[in-house]
This record gives sequence, C-alpha cells and structure tokens, in this order.
Amino acid sequence: MFNITDEAQSYVADLFTQQDEEGLGLKVDIEKAGTPAAAVTFNFCYENDLGKNYFKFAYEGFNAFIDESNFDYLKESEVTLKEEGSGKKLTISAPNAKGEPPKEDAPLEEKIQYTIAAQVNPQLASHGGFVELVEITEDKDVILNFGGGCQGCSSVKVTLKNGVEAQLKSIYSEIRNVLDVTDHSQKENAYM
Repeated sequence: MFNITDEAQSYVADLFTQQDEEGLGLKVDIEKAGTPAAAVTFNFCYENDLGKNYFKFAYEGFNAFIDESNFDYLKESEVTLKEEGSGKKLTISAPNAKGEPPKEDAPLEEKIQYTIAAQVNPQLASHGGFVELVEITEDKDVILNFGGGCQGCSSVKVTLKNGVEAQLKSIYSEIRNVLDVTDHSQKENAYM
C-alpha cells in the first residue's frame, strides 16, 4: 500500500534518532484527499495522541501512522529520497491521492466542485484567494462564496464575471448565472 524505499527509510530513521524522543512516530496524512488539491503530509506525532482510526506500520527505525480513511488514496504510493542541491529531500508519488475526475453522468454539483478545486482555486491562490460552491439553484444559478484574498477585494466583480463565470459557463453550458453571496465588507485579507 505505502512503500518507503530503503534509502528513504534510513533517512527518516536518522531524523527520529536526532529527535531522541521515546514514542515518536511519523503521521502520514492527506490534505483535501480525493480532490485535485490533495497533498500528502508527514509530521512527527505520538501514538497516544492519534485517534483510533490510525493504524501503525512498522519500518526500519520508526513507526508510521496512517488514518484508515486514507488507505485507498495511498495505494501504490512510494516515498523516495532525492538529491536536491547539496541536500536530500523526501518525495512521494501518490497516484491515487487526488481521486478521479467526475464521470460524464455525474451530478452537476460534483462536476463544478471538481472544476473549482482543479482549475479555479489554483488560479485564485496566487492572490491568496479561493471560492467555494454554496449551491446550485433549480434555475441553474451557481452560488459562490469567495474567501481569503478575494473577500473584500476591489476586483472581485471582474474576477467573478470575466474569470470564474466565464470559465464555468464555457465548460457547463447549462449554467444560467454565477452569483456571489460573499460579504465583501470584511477587507482585512483583501488582495487589493
């Protein structure tokens, strides 16, 4: 399920030796599992602090803990050690972490959520922003809520109409309107 090469195991075991703490383990998680924004994370942890859904996997010199809900996403994953400049870096190949795009006959909501995660939010992230799907009305109006740098931004109307709405309507012709329900009076994190 989750393979760590011998070289990577040795590297990680050395990190644990440097910590010199009894009972320390490696927690392997996936942020936003099953979405295009999925990312595998590694953190030190103590087994007693983990929930009962975490299972222990013994490696040479350390134990790894993985939440059962992530097992399928971590199938065929491999952790390797790569040379990077004058140092070394752990890298992971996790081909199932991002899940699969929705099928052609999937509900519109599922398709739009996937498009937002895969295409829209990575573009908005360059300004510290993101958008979330609130609902799709019976009339096929897509209701969105902007956050981060987009909340309170002076350019949000342009972003909505020329960016997000144009992009979604070009993919899903059944959409009538894309509307914003965000309270833009909060401007603390606004990009502009």
